[in-house]
Amino acid sequence: MNRAIDAEGRWLVSLETHSKTLFLATLMHELTIVGRNSYRVRSEELEKPLQLRKVNETQHRVAACLRQLLSGQANESFQESIAAWVLEQQDTELQGLMSYAWSNAKTKAP
Repeated sequence: MNRAIDAEGRWLVSLETHSKTLFLATLMHELTIVGRNSYRVRSEELEKPLQLRKVNETQHRVAACLRQLLSGQANESFQESIAAWVLEQQDTELQGLMSYAWSNAKTKAP
């Protein structure tokens, strides 16, 4: 994992529970917006199914992390890995969108 992503994972773990919960919920919302990038404009068709699959897998992990946190079964290692799931992308376009989602979630959920 690269140092910047590692630092973001540590930042997430360092948040107090309420802030962490709010950040994860906000991130989930931001990821739904990223997923919309895969749709063909004015159509029911997918233009970028591989991107949508990656976003969905990431949402799955963010939702699982949020559930663990809410149920009192938080796992710091898993929480830290969320940063990599969001920020470590091979697809350059998706990388930018996911980074933007993370940044927006940080801004909206102090």
